[in-house]
Amino acid sequence: MAVKNSTSAHAKRSRKKAAASSSLIPKFMKNPKTTMALALLIIDSLLVSFIIAYVPYTKIDWDAYMSQVSGFLGGERDYKNLKGDTGPLVYPAGFLYVYSAIQYVTGGQVFPAQILFGILYIINLGIVLLIYVKTDVVLKQHQGRRLQQLLLKRKIVMMPLNQRIRNGFMISF
Repeated sequence: MAVKNSTSAHAKRSRKKAAASSSLIPKFMKNPKTTMALALLIIDSLLVSFIIAYVPYTKIDWDAYMSQVSGFLGGERDYKNLKGDTGPLVYPAGFLYVYSAIQYVTGGQVFPAQILFGILYIINLGIVLLIYVKTDVVLKQHQGRRLQQLLLKRKIVMMPLNQRIRNGFMISF
């Protein structure tokens, strides 16, 4: 008898889990902020892919960074002697460690570095959008004020449109 009850309890739990997982997608799609955030993340991922594939690389600092890192990896520890195409090294030592790892991963090549920075940008945007979707505090305090509520919901659209952030990740390395 105990075996039958435990089997029946297990079956009930399995049905509840199945019902909960099948209702998760409609529940997920009912939240307009979540749907919009997901759509924006997909659209921006496509935009980043397009930028990497078709927009010519603008030589801003990459060559200088790589020559400074090469000097550091070659054993030079005096900041006065670590120089690149744009002049002496002005960043702290953490920069050298991070860009040494990036040089190791990318082989010092621009294209793999663009892909790496594109991935980092999408991860950053995803985290920011997730935080925005998870926090309803701002919207709750403006309930009843239709115009303010509408403007606050539209802020999510502005996040990926911030060209300065994208350029920081995609071009200025």
